[in-house]
Amino acid sequence: MANVVSGQVTEIEKTGRLITDIDVIEVEAAPRDENISIKFGGHETVGLFDHNHGQPDSTMVATLGDSGFVEIEIVGMDLAGMLGIPLGTKVQVEW
Repeated sequence: MANVVSGQVTEIEKTGRLITDIDVIEVEAAPRDENISIKFGGHETVGLFDHNHGQPDSTMVATLGDSGFVEIEIVGMDLAGMLGIPLGTKVQVEW
């Protein structure tokens, strides 16, 4: 993987969704398939989806959030609580 964008978790929504400080503009040229990985707090997910992705419950996804930043969630679950992810956790988007 030749491209890396680094950031951190700057907000945790009450649903457990992580909001990063990685602006969607920084990753707009990235692929939207398994050739992109998002790593954070010892965990990883692949693919980058639009914010209205339609993925099934219990799926971990990274999205181009409507916040304007990359967001990470487990659909229908509290990702931050389940995995113990605090504010400030480092995030890397690689492709």
